[in-house]
Amino acid sequence: MSIVRRALMTGDMEPGKIYSANALASQLGVSNSPVREAMMALAAKGLLELVRNRGFRVVEMTVPDQREVYDLRRLIEVTAVGRVAELAISTADKAWLQELERAVATASRPDNLAEYLERDQQFHLGMVGLLGSRRLVEIIENLRDQSRISHTYRLIERGQLAHSAAEHGPLLDAVLAGDRVRAEALMTAHLNHSNP
Repeated sequence: MSIVRRALMTGDMEPGKIYSANALASQLGVSNSPVREAMMALAAKGLLELVRNRGFRVVEMTVPDQREVYDLRRLIEVTAVGRVAELAISTADKAWLQELERAVATASRPDNLAEYLERDQQFHLGMVGLLGSRRLVEIIENLRDQSRISHTYRLIERGQLAHSAAEHGPLLDAVLAGDRVRAEALMTAHLNHSNP
């Protein structure tokens, strides 16, 4: 995870606030060029907005925006997880997914938010990546990033980080058992706990 994206996902960059690439680079202790490139990439994904002659503004997700993102995630991500459950997953991929799930559980501490978010992203994108569709992974990654702009605060404020992490094990069990219906139900519940 890039240092700029990490700052955005963990809430260190506040929605609505304008950041200059130079000031952010100085604050993060890195050079300007990679920070500007990262900010441009995040702007292309709709997570930042370019403010002429000032820098980049973190997109503010309204409640209707958040609901729209979660509706899209339910439409796309739930179906994708169901399709993964129908795959003949190799022994190596099963072990890899189990390792990712354990990493999510290990990282689920409020003082370790950046690590948790990274491991959670790896788990979910790794799972749907088994479908072999780069575009699907990119779409889900973008929707997950959009939901993180406001979702991260709720995970911590509501004390749901450990609860959210604990949902990954049963979800993975359903996928590995080939139970599409159960996997889709668990993925829906997982998303609903975060929904505004």
